[in-house]
Amino acid sequence: MSEQQTTESSQGNQKKPSAFREWMEHVGLVVPKDEPDRWAHRRGEPRGFAVIWMGFLLVSTLTVFLSLGDPMRVTAEGYREGARMLVTVISIGITVMWPMIRLSQLSPVGGGTTMVVKDLIILLIPLQAVLWPQVVITGWTVSAVAASNLLLISWALIVGAFLAIALGSGRRLRLGEQKLDADYQSKKAGVERTYWMMGLLFAVLLGPALLITLQSVGRASSEDAQLLLRMSSPLTAPWEMLQSRIWTGQHAVVGPAHWRAAWMTACIAVSAWILVGIVRGTGATKLARRDDSA
Repeated sequence: MSEQQTTESSQGNQKKPSAFREWMEHVGLVVPKDEPDRWAHRRGEPRGFAVIWMGFLLVSTLTVFLSLGDPMRVTAEGYREGARMLVTVISIGITVMWPMIRLSQLSPVGGGTTMVVKDLIILLIPLQAVLWPQVVITGWTVSAVAASNLLLISWALIVGAFLAIALGSGRRLRLGEQKLDADYQSKKAGVERTYWMMGLLFAVLLGPALLITLQSVGRASSEDAQLLLRMSSPLTAPWEMLQSRIWTGQHAVVGPAHWRAAWMTACIAVSAWILVGIVRGTGATKLARRDDSA
């Protein structure tokens, strides 16, 4: 009798999780206290990633615009400078932080392609909410915002194709297995992932690095060459397309060279996903043969 009372009293003394803790457990950002952690290798996907991305956008927006000083004294040009900084920070999040997070995790059971498609939806919808209102707020032309949007979407697709191949094609689920069950046989992050990330950083930073190097030796005197190198990276392209061009009478104007660079990047993105389809199809064929032989 006394043991039963002791058990009941100990259960009564256990604190009920706070509402915030219950929400964190529900979206999969923390381990449930009284339940097995079924989300250990890819916690709460894609809800957890969506929460992280929205938090990143909120902090980035506040940091950028608070750095401009007193809001009552910020000029229109100062606000446009902050908007360009914000677009650049978002491009860093898409092309650097996103692959860093995903390459640090275990590969999803079903392969990288499905995960990448979900991530792209989470990444690109807020991008539209940031870019298009700037036509009214900053006075940028629709053409300039559209070209910037096309280039950033293309880079997001390039990084997504990169991740889809790096994370592998996954495997078929066993009977009764859930897609988010922990799969400790899946490919783990290691030195190979470091090489993948280094390759991606090389692609992102190649254009600015070449531009700085050529300028230091006096070889990049051509304006067309400088424009092409600036447009070849998602870190410098927003500054090139959205910079003020007072002599045109408008705050941001893109020319034919900007559009050519943007469409060239889009073609590379489409080609990258065609490669993903070929690699994924080859992997699925090998997997089917392995299952048939088993």
